[in-house]
Amino acid sequence: MSVRSLLMGLAVAALAGCVGGTPQPTSTPAKTRDTLVAATLADANTMLPIVVETAFTDEVLTNMTLPMVQTEFDCSLKKKPGYATSWEWNDDGTVIRMKLRDDLTWEDGTPVSVEDIQFTYELIADPDVQSPRFAFIERLKPDARPKKIDATTIEWHFTEAYDRDTQIAHVSLGLVPKHRLEGADRGSLRSHPLANEPLSYGPFKVAKWERNERLVLEPNPNFPGTDSDKAKLNRVIFRIIPEYSTRLIELEAGSIDMMSGLLLEDADRLRKSHPEIQLVRRGWRTQDYIGWNLKDPLFADLRVRKALAYGADVDAMIARLLTSETGEKYAKRAVSTLTPALCGIVPDVKPIPTDQAKAKALFAEAGWSDSDGDGVLDKGGKKFSFTLSTNTGNKRRADIAVLLQAQLKEIGVEVNIEKLESNTFFERLRKHDFQAGLAGWAAGLFVDPSSMWLCSTDEEPREFNFTQYCNPEVDELIKTGLKTPNPAEAAPIWKDMQAKIFEDQPYLFLWWMDEIVAIHDRFENISPDILSRFHRLENWDVPPDKVKYRR
Repeated sequence: MSVRSLLMGLAVAALAGCVGGTPQPTSTPAKTRDTLVAATLADANTMLPIVVETAFTDEVLTNMTLPMVQTEFDCSLKKKPGYATSWEWNDDGTVIRMKLRDDLTWEDGTPVSVEDIQFTYELIADPDVQSPRFAFIERLKPDARPKKIDATTIEWHFTEAYDRDTQIAHVSLGLVPKHRLEGADRGSLRSHPLANEPLSYGPFKVAKWERNERLVLEPNPNFPGTDSDKAKLNRVIFRIIPEYSTRLIELEAGSIDMMSGLLLEDADRLRKSHPEIQLVRRGWRTQDYIGWNLKDPLFADLRVRKALAYGADVDAMIARLLTSETGEKYAKRAVSTLTPALCGIVPDVKPIPTDQAKAKALFAEAGWSDSDGDGVLDKGGKKFSFTLSTNTGNKRRADIAVLLQAQLKEIGVEVNIEKLESNTFFERLRKHDFQAGLAGWAAGLFVDPSSMWLCSTDEEPREFNFTQYCNPEVDELIKTGLKTPNPAEAAPIWKDMQAKIFEDQPYLFLWWMDEIVAIHDRFENISPDILSRFHRLENWDVPPDKVKYRR
């Protein structure tokens, strides 16, 4: 799944003249190359690539590692050297041979090695670890993930050929240090000290982490390469500010330099009142959805799930929340968890329109009626009332919840809204401890829907299958699609898969959103894009005459 897309706050006690967690501006241009202060609504979670669960944590780790193959994106992934300097497939597409760099070290000076790669994938395959990346190793042969040829040459052997972008993504995960984790209890890696004090082998390292306050990155002095490969900023401070309104106030006051998830009404205003703030559109990477816990009897009936979809007015939400004052829409209706930014796989599926009469008819067909006239549907003495859980600090989702509550009330459904701290909320989703969850995905930019849509079993858990969805026909389509190397031949399989999932309505699919990122215009070479809000952070820079913060 990918899953990939976060923010956080970082400490500045070590900064001279620091006040309230934010460095103080210089009066004259400094010799240093400035500090980026970015706000985030929630802290990072476990900082081990094999068990990372949130997009923000993944974005931080991406700048602390060097993937086997780096990527850019234009409808599909464009590959560039990373830890691997070159790679090639064999004739039938079942083996990738890679040549590796020999100059990478962990932050503690230990060389990054083939053994680290092998150990990382060994942990992912271990059921005790319960890695959400389990799907990445399913088509790798156990004795070759990877096979060591020599200290700088490896081979990945697959059980079958499949889409090459997906193959490369599967073998490009961030690594963990074998010398630090080899003797660890694999069932409790999420709480291992290294999860809180991660080792870097990329351009940035963690300098300080004050939980739920700030996370500070600084350049990794052991990262090799030319000056163009190394971090230009002196530090990046992720300040954890749960409330959207507080993040916005600090952005306008200049106390932070960057925030994401800007609401349209605020973007419209900032364009006029704060010309020094750049507004960057990321593309169709972020999705909002409502997942129904299919093991909850309330949502077990497909007629009920369809009735809820007919009762929701998603277009009205888009008009209210994601349309600018000029009428430009920053969202498009979603029918799947595969982003429409990918080439050639958009299914011929129409979103469910708002139709209260149809919703009421489906509820009646499923045996729900308002027998006592209190305005809430009931059946067998039970009210159709459920709790919609979401994460705090996301004003858009808070607004969605209120709008949906009002819309479903019109068809006799009672919605109770529950807001949870972000990491608690996502842990509840993972443990299926919810009725309905208003959440989102930072969609993968390669096609592998297995993590969230394959049936989950004790032997093969799918931790991102929050709704506990299981359809054998969909399983077969996913497995067939994944082993079809030619994208043109795989496309109709993926379209069919998306149509079948949509028909089952495990989600109330809302939209794909063109997220707006706000960042001060003194920063140059920035690249918040569909890949990451902090894509290639090592390239971000400030001209010497515009430096704001001293070291």
